[in-house]
Amino acid sequence: MSNHLQSHTYPPLPASSSSRRNLELPPNSTRPKPKPKRKRKRFLPTSRGFSSFLYHTSFYLFILLIAVLLVGSAWGLGDQAFRNDDQKKWNIFVLVAAYVALGIISVLHVWSRVLSIKRILRTMPKPYIPTKTVDLPKTVAKHIATEYSRTAVIAHISQATTGQQEGWGRPGTKWEDKHFRTYILSTIPIMRQTLAPTSDVSPLSLQPLLDASSAIKDNGAIRLFVNSYAKIIERARYGRKEPDQADAEAVEKVVEVVLLTLEVKRRREKDKSKPQ
Repeated sequence: MSNHLQSHTYPPLPASSSSRRNLELPPNSTRPKPKPKRKRKRFLPTSRGFSSFLYHTSFYLFILLIAVLLVGSAWGLGDQAFRNDDQKKWNIFVLVAAYVALGIISVLHVWSRVLSIKRILRTMPKPYIPTKTVDLPKTVAKHIATEYSRTAVIAHISQATTGQQEGWGRPGTKWEDKHFRTYILSTIPIMRQTLAPTSDVSPLSLQPLLDASSAIKDNGAIRLFVNSYAKIIERARYGRKEPDQADAEAVEKVVEVVLLTLEVKRRREKDKSKPQ
């Protein structure tokens, strides 16, 4: 009994963190590996950056060098002129006048350059976007040129190539601003007046035209033209698709052929009826 009480103590002792972790993990699971630290990229100096650094530093270095030389030469010449007792005042005057002239010329030159640069900048368009190798690295400029060409090709392909609305004539032709369906149907009164002027049938009927063309003795040529004309008229009346330029031109030719044929036939009949 005493041994049993000694083996089980109350309250139970808390398990260690390692044993608790081992109990919680399933037997086949693996511990997540720590993510490797990302190494920071070192920015190595490039030839373009080095040349840019040399360009800017050399500019200010030469300005400083010129300023030192001017001050040194002025100091040396002034000291030499001051020590010459015979023409001391004249030498100092000439030296000061020379440096004043040099300063004025330098200021005028710098001011002219500033004005010229401002004038050049004014001529540049305001929405200027640097895209050339002069303003950008070569790889960036090449990428911009490639994407620009790709965009231009896509824009060209997506544009309308015909420039024509369905059922209407193309701009710049004789069919400009003409509706083909309206034009085709407007030729029916002309054909009725030419082939069947005395017919009492409904104006919408094409049967008088077919009968009149069959009555003409010309080996059936007019009949063929009128049949094709009637088919185009039916499509223009009841077809869902708009007539195109070919239909309008076909109707125009049929009307011209019928009018000219009947006119020639009437003249021949008049010539035959005249007494010789």
